[in-house]
Amino acid sequence: MSSARRAPVQLELSESADEIRRPAPWIGPLLALGTRAARYSRKSIGRQLVIAVSVPKRDFAASLVGCGWVLASEAPTLPEPLDTLRKMTPGQPLRAVNSSQVIVGTFTALDDKAQPPRARFAGSAWMVDGIRALAPISECDRVERAPRPEPGSLERLARLDLAWDARLAKPAADLAIVGTLAWLHQDFEVHLTRENDPPPSRSIGSLLMPKNGRAATWFTRVYASAGLADHLPLPGDVKAVVLDGNGAVKYLAEIEVPVVICILDRSVADETAGELVTQLRNTRGEPLSMAADLGWCPPAGVEALAFMVPL
Repeated sequence: MSSARRAPVQLELSESADEIRRPAPWIGPLLALGTRAARYSRKSIGRQLVIAVSVPKRDFAASLVGCGWVLASEAPTLPEPLDTLRKMTPGQPLRAVNSSQVIVGTFTALDDKAQPPRARFAGSAWMVDGIRALAPISECDRVERAPRPEPGSLERLARLDLAWDARLAKPAADLAIVGTLAWLHQDFEVHLTRENDPPPSRSIGSLLMPKNGRAATWFTRVYASAGLADHLPLPGDVKAVVLDGNGAVKYLAEIEVPVVICILDRSVADETAGELVTQLRNTRGEPLSMAADLGWCPPAGVEALAFMVPL
């Protein structure tokens, strides 16, 4: 077996699929931070991991960290769709994935004596053998149908494609990003690719899959920092929150989830956010080493600290 190390994957950003891709040494590390945080949090039950990252300018930082969290998510294990349908009762909400669509609706009936078996949900009849993945969900206000998204090269690199339909049917959906919505949505439109990937490239938003409007499936909640108080406490299935900028970081003490990652922007002459993080670390925190404990080293121009606090 060769002992040579594989060269690290180089990542690039571009304004659109047609624009020139531009590599930067900070893209990969910021994405990797989200991945490292996800993996470390699985070992720290009952405690909150707080990471503060100080960047020269916070463009793309929250989005890239969020991408790393999504890429580290664990795939659900789902029964065969027919087995799930046999246990469902009329009126129960579900999400189903076939070769072309993601469908959300309520279950009506199953005819498992037909060949092939047929199910009726979301107001239509479906051949069960055409359903790739299906999962009950907690609620459904109305029928939703959306084109089935395909995994991109980063998803394939992280092996998300191996259980892609199960992820769409029962997404982890455990990430929230808080910040200025207009800026975050601009970040989501930028394309993130691996070096030498063939076109077309994919946007950051296609990986984060934010919950926008009538989404059939989604990975990430996005909140405006200006109105976050109206959404607290956050839903119980949220496992990580990325606080983007001073307006978001001011809620640090009110967020009780396993992982909080604070993005501190040094281009803004306001040290309030940094002082809040420092105060929490000094009064309740157990310091961690970014390198030894999380296995992460910041790129040039970026500073970071991590600590644990009781939940």
